[in-house]
Amino acid sequence: MLNLVSEITFTQQPTADYPSRSQSYTFDFVNDVQIVTSWENLSDTAEITMPQKVAFVDKFGNKFSWLGKNIGGGLDSPPVILRGDKVSIKLGYYYYNPAKKKRVTEMNEVFAGYVSQVQSKKPMTISCVDNMWKLSQIDAPNKTWTGYTVQQVVAELIKGTGFELKQTISGQKVTTKVNPPIITQNQTVLMVLEMIQRNYKIESFFKGNTLYTGAFRYWTDDVQEHVFRFQHNIISDDLQYRRVDDVSLGIQAYSFGKFSTGVRKDGKPKTGMKRFECFGIYKKGNLQILDSKPAGWQGELRTLNFAAESLAELKDLVQKNAYKLIYEGLQGNFVVFGLPYVRHGDNIILRDAVLPDRNGTYKCKKNVLRFGMNGFRQELSVDMRIDTLTEKQISAGI
Repeated sequence: MLNLVSEITFTQQPTADYPSRSQSYTFDFVNDVQIVTSWENLSDTAEITMPQKVAFVDKFGNKFSWLGKNIGGGLDSPPVILRGDKVSIKLGYYYYNPAKKKRVTEMNEVFAGYVSQVQSKKPMTISCVDNMWKLSQIDAPNKTWTGYTVQQVVAELIKGTGFELKQTISGQKVTTKVNPPIITQNQTVLMVLEMIQRNYKIESFFKGNTLYTGAFRYWTDDVQEHVFRFQHNIISDDLQYRRVDDVSLGIQAYSFGKFSTGVRKDGKPKTGMKRFECFGIYKKGNLQILDSKPAGWQGELRTLNFAAESLAELKDLVQKNAYKLIYEGLQGNFVVFGLPYVRHGDNIILRDAVLPDRNGTYKCKKNVLRFGMNGFRQELSVDMRIDTLTEKQISAGI
């Protein structure tokens, strides 16, 4: 029999008002935890709900009750939990192993970040954000980043934070050029990443203390594979099998390429950067590529980014890379137990002994994890089928 086990630790951070805050508190009971992790959100988030009648264990093993304590600030005494405190959430199961004749615990750290809000009501709710919270507290310089790649800009912005920028994929350096140049003005570092995502369709997310920023969502490094079987360890699903002929999709493509601006005094060509874009419509097995998005177009929309130097080259790249978005296979979500723990970007291998057409390997786009009095569940979203792709296509980033 599987039994739930949790370990949630808050580590106080000193502030100007409370410079002596340095305690760590751990508790193994919680009403509910919900964690959302996905590359499309920039930040992973967690929401912890617990009763106020709860006892912590501090870093020395001493029991501590916060009943009647100043939980979230507002009084003269130092708050127990305050915005900006570090938080670690470990969740899992324990069970008795008859072969080893002992209790076995399987637990993963499923979230690490900072407290973003404390609501001292009954039950009490604590909202948390991953390392992006730290970047929301750092001001970016007022600067026009002419001649910088996106990676150079981001590396400069996070210098001195202790975070590392992921700059290679499959051993190759990642460089993303954009035009017009990035301009930072009265923004935090997080606001700059949001602007890059909004204006250039370039995603950023943390895995641990490593920040990933690039024109693709799925990197080849640090990827785990998980096998889930229908009629076995899949609890429920709303997955739909979509055939290629049934796909109806709009593809918005962007590129920032070089173009000639004349001749310099020394006779060498002068070049600049220009933004190109086109729009692809895939319907009934056919891909039509237009110069722009048709007026009034509605439907499922996806984006692609390339380093093309002309509109013709951009259209050709869309034609060659549409496979990243158009596939025959499953779409939707499914629910599994809390183990194995799945992160966005991991590979999901689906197996069906009754309907083998549902077999395939997909990328995990999103995981909504719920833990508490109603059990331990993960709701996983599949995004892209990869067992039909070549190793070269996958290693280049998708």
